[in-house]
Amino acid sequence: MQKYFPHLTLVLFLVSGCSSPLDSPDAGPVLDKNLNQVIEREMQQVNGWETEVGTTPPPSAVEEALSHRMEELDAIVPVPPGSDLDFDLGINLNGDPQGQRPIELQACVRMALMNNLLLQSAQLQPAIQREQVIQAEAIFDIVLGAGYSYTRNRSPNQIVDVDGTLSDFNVDPGTTNIRTNDAEVSLSKKLTSGGSAKLSTDLVRSNVRGSDDITYAPNPYWQPSLTLDYSQPILRGFGEKVNLAQVYIARKLEQEAIESLRQSLINTVANTEVAYWQLAYAWRALGIQLWLIDAAEELRDLIDLRRNYDASLADWAQAVSTVEQRIADVISFQQSVKEASDNLKVLLNDPGYPLAGESVLAPVNEMVHTPISLDLRSALLTAVSMRPDIRQSIYQIDITRIEEVVADNARLPELDLQAQVSTTGMGADADKGYDAMVGGDFISYVLGLTFEYPLGNRAAEAAWRESRLERSSAMVNYRTAIQTAILDVKTTMREVIDNAQYINATRVARLATAEYLRALEVERETLASLTPTFLNLIFSAQASLATARSDEFEALSAFNISVVNLHRAMGTILDMHRIGLEQVDEDSYWGPVVDSPTQ
Repeated sequence: MQKYFPHLTLVLFLVSGCSSPLDSPDAGPVLDKNLNQVIEREMQQVNGWETEVGTTPPPSAVEEALSHRMEELDAIVPVPPGSDLDFDLGINLNGDPQGQRPIELQACVRMALMNNLLLQSAQLQPAIQREQVIQAEAIFDIVLGAGYSYTRNRSPNQIVDVDGTLSDFNVDPGTTNIRTNDAEVSLSKKLTSGGSAKLSTDLVRSNVRGSDDITYAPNPYWQPSLTLDYSQPILRGFGEKVNLAQVYIARKLEQEAIESLRQSLINTVANTEVAYWQLAYAWRALGIQLWLIDAAEELRDLIDLRRNYDASLADWAQAVSTVEQRIADVISFQQSVKEASDNLKVLLNDPGYPLAGESVLAPVNEMVHTPISLDLRSALLTAVSMRPDIRQSIYQIDITRIEEVVADNARLPELDLQAQVSTTGMGADADKGYDAMVGGDFISYVLGLTFEYPLGNRAAEAAWRESRLERSSAMVNYRTAIQTAILDVKTTMREVIDNAQYINATRVARLATAEYLRALEVERETLASLTPTFLNLIFSAQASLATARSDEFEALSAFNISVVNLHRAMGTILDMHRIGLEQVDEDSYWGPVVDSPTQ
């Protein structure tokens, strides 16, 4: 297998289902019993049937009658299979002859995957959502805290009075001051149960300066402490399902963004293929028109040679008019080719094929119709399991379920537990202070409960009802997505069948018209004189053959486009091209990767 993206490894992104959206932050879309019932209800009227579309039907009466001269008829039709599409495109915007560059379908798909602007924007969204997941998870990270403060406290002191008699010494209120240095370090963490824990240690150094008559010991002194704080909601806000809800939702949104990227990939590949086949048809329509001009010019020159023999001036004027009209018509066909080429260039956005450049892209791949097996029920079930919009609607249901759990918990009263335990020491130096602290002689405890409940609890009850309504809305959106998928699959499947039948009908019409023109050409060579009626027959036959050939090419193009749209509707077009998704760890970039045989 050849890797078109050597820096990426093939990874087909498949999200596995889980029993509950709350099982883990990585839970994928959940197909519970209710969702399965929705699918079965939509599918119960679908009968399993299978038909081959695109196979060669039994030969028609025209084909059987003309089987002995098929090669001759194929040779006279405009733009036979394998023709070189090196047609005249007029002049470009620089006034020079218009150039062209051949290109293959698979090369177009690869360039679109690498360079398409809309796809580049979509590739950034999963990375953005991934950063939001990290932010949601980071709430539960351990937080390191530290602080330092210096305090100088000057305060007045009372005069000491012993037994109603003033003591021999007085303390001057203006001379006492305390200098304190306080350093603190803490570790705190928000718990998934809803509570929080904090472990902190303080080291305080104080120096008391007062009257010379008073002595403090120890002075200065060191006072370390170690404190553990714990708080925990008991009712409202309790439990992992509530406190990890934002993490779960963020991961669901990340997976939803990946599905959105898959949808962008599907649209980019499908739009590129559609634009390629439209360009292929535009080239062949131009070739048919140029063939018409050549055929009309040949007939005009023949009439001009016979003007003095059996052709009148009116016959010659009619031939000239037909030629000039066809020459005038070719301008619009040339413009169609250029516009179709620019439309494809916009999707490719490749520097090798710049939109501002004047080279016109020329498709190399032939327009063919290949056998395709269609099974309606299988196609519908595939669409239900593979379409990104359906998977996104399931993620939305998961999110509303999580929000309903949170809203239901918010209806409970607020009852919180607070607890604190601390130990303190004191010493003339830090070591003695820590020894006293570790000794456990100065341990303090705090234990408390707080309760709060709004009378009526209207806001919480309304929020809970809102969450249930949003979940119901998400279920309706899911059913809508299912019906949209069914409609898209059935519509595109009908288009495939109709276009396959249209190909067969246009091929028979083209063979019959080619035989008619061949017979007229044979008669022209043996006819003694060219009458105006006979000339009109030839011109009409040429135009009819050109129209029949154009209809055949249009049917081929429409068939290929309808097959692309069918796989788009089923969500399987990436599998057709062996395209998957991979996350590059270094920058959380999500990008396409292709693994397919060399085309």
